[in-house]
Amino acid sequence: MADRSKAEVVLRLFGVNLEQQGRGFYVPLEMLAIARGVYLAHQEDPENFAGLLDNGAGTAYKRTSHDLARRIATNARIVEGDEELGKAVELDTPETMETLRALFSSLLVEIPGRRSQPSWFGAHIYPFVGELIHYDAVERRVKQVDARKIAKKRKQAAKVAVDINAPSIERYLFRDGGSWAYKVLRTDPDPDRKEATRQGLYDLVQNSGTPLGNLAKALSAHDFDYDEAPVDGSDSGIELYEDLSPWPDLLREGTRNIVARIATVPRAKRTESLMHWVPYCLARHQLHLARTKLGAADRESILLDFGNEATPLRRESQKNLAGFRNDIVNAINVQARVMIAESEGNEDKKRRYGRFAEEGGTAVASPRAFFSETLAAVGALNATTGRRHFTMKPPMLEALVSATVAQDTEMEFDRFCTLLYERYRLVVEDKVAAASPLAYEVDPSVLDHNGKAFREKLAAIGLLTQYSDATSMVRGEPQ
Repeated sequence: MADRSKAEVVLRLFGVNLEQQGRGFYVPLEMLAIARGVYLAHQEDPENFAGLLDNGAGTAYKRTSHDLARRIATNARIVEGDEELGKAVELDTPETMETLRALFSSLLVEIPGRRSQPSWFGAHIYPFVGELIHYDAVERRVKQVDARKIAKKRKQAAKVAVDINAPSIERYLFRDGGSWAYKVLRTDPDPDRKEATRQGLYDLVQNSGTPLGNLAKALSAHDFDYDEAPVDGSDSGIELYEDLSPWPDLLREGTRNIVARIATVPRAKRTESLMHWVPYCLARHQLHLARTKLGAADRESILLDFGNEATPLRRESQKNLAGFRNDIVNAINVQARVMIAESEGNEDKKRRYGRFAEEGGTAVASPRAFFSETLAAVGALNATTGRRHFTMKPPMLEALVSATVAQDTEMEFDRFCTLLYERYRLVVEDKVAAASPLAYEVDPSVLDHNGKAFREKLAAIGLLTQYSDATSMVRGEPQ
């Protein structure tokens, strides 16, 4: 009951259920799983890019579990008859199994802050090619399993009359963040931008036909659970709140710029940038909606620290982060009080929502953690724990540049810094800071030094070219 009440409050405030469990990379993994599922459900219509980003309240898509590949990667054996399955797909030699285990374990998505090896259903494969993309799944104890799905592969009886631990496709770490992102893209009001995004996304989720893709596809044919028919993926319960936040449109613009670089950027690099950009936008959207709920007069400014030592700028950035986390908690408190007032004497609702109206209560810890742990996961914070401040690690910085600078163009460094502030309210150097409320918090000399460190960081990852002492150009593709 408490979980349902929290979901109701969070959904009203943010338009989508944001929980710690679905943080970080699980957002783009879910979005890509939906896009891949739409592709699988509409392969007979390739000229329409497999139905990707079509309008409508529902999205029919097929889900792939990749439970076999994930069990191989984590050395898990959970289904009765795995020995027969291994023989069926020629995995019965130790050398073959070890090779596959080494391969797929190297393809698992790294989750920062994770302290132990997850179970197979907590391990997700990095979607470098379309055939590797998969949905969520869990492990369930089942009796009298109807094994008709696997009988044709295992050549066993149609019923397994024993208790087994069986993979089952359903939500576990996917918590609708990816559904929010997919809905943002499919409802893009700009037809040209939407079409460019559709083509770029199609290139990422279609069958690659590569050796890795063919191997993944072969293993997927022996998964325990999979969709024989498309499932309804209605996203009608998700609200985008575009009238309150600029981030849905920033997500669309950045995603188009990232995925459209088909001719100039390898698929793996485009995928990596998308994996960082999408959750970053959702976390910033959450923060903006929270501050809007609290009546903030202006958009939040964020200090990015690129230095190697503690400075007043870093302390201010740490202070910003702490304040933003409090904003999210306070906004949930306010939303809960609004819903209590709307309950019109319903004591049950008052009691259920009351837990989320308490200042400093623990009931709101999970939505708050979604914000900070998502930013930490994608490299927009310096660390997952301890004293944290805003920064941009190389993969996140590459995603930011790719999302901001259009394909086959370059931008003068000072103009780029200005655009970072105008679009995203990111402050990196003294000229931009003068236009921000932060101008009075940090000495200009410190910000000037930070700007030089930022310039060096861009050059180190191949995104900035120094033509002269006075001219530096930022490009969306590494040179």
